[in-house]
Amino acid sequence: MQYCTHCKVQLLETRKHCPLCGNSLKIEPDQNISESFPKIDSYIKGTGKLKLLLFLSVVIIILSFTVYSFFPTELNYPLLITLGMGSLWLDMIFLVKRRFHIPKKIVWQVFILAVLSLFWDWNTGWRGWSITYFIPFLYIIALLLMYAIAVIMKLNSRDYITYAFMSALFGILPVLFIMFEWVTVTYPSILSIAFSSTILSAIFILQWDSIKLEFQKRMHI
Repeated sequence: MQYCTHCKVQLLETRKHCPLCGNSLKIEPDQNISESFPKIDSYIKGTGKLKLLLFLSVVIIILSFTVYSFFPTELNYPLLITLGMGSLWLDMIFLVKRRFHIPKKIVWQVFILAVLSLFWDWNTGWRGWSITYFIPFLYIIALLLMYAIAVIMKLNSRDYITYAFMSALFGILPVLFIMFEWVTVTYPSILSIAFSSTILSAIFILQWDSIKLEFQKRMHI
């Protein structure tokens, strides 16, 4: 039995520090340290994968500037990619620290950023960069971010599968940009459609039971 002189309480187990105030406790030579509280691992897992994602981000930025130096265009897309990657990592840090309902927050951020980009593009003379580049790549980044967060934090598929499904559906929307000829550069939209279609196929084939259960729960079926 130990006694904390600061909190004026007795402890049943033997500890180095008081669990209430952190004050150092006296330990007799013949006492064995025993703690009743289990050690809980950090919710952030897979630091190796996180480092790999950071390395890939740097490689993408370097490659974009390299390609741009050989094939310059009017649009400074390496700068956009750098800003996008910076935003991606800032989002990841924010979402990991505030880790509750992360997939839902990602979906809302995608929607808000898409609307803001359209508004900004419209109010600066409408050059079409929002639907040509920003929105298609935003959908791809959102899906990658959702997957990265799920892997790093070891989320259960049921925790993010519904929002991944919604994000993938958003990613197919650029097909309208091509159908109605709203864009002249089509490869970003095609990449978004292909990537989102792949994710949707994976969800339907591999996670159909999980998404069916989630929809039944949310629709109260």
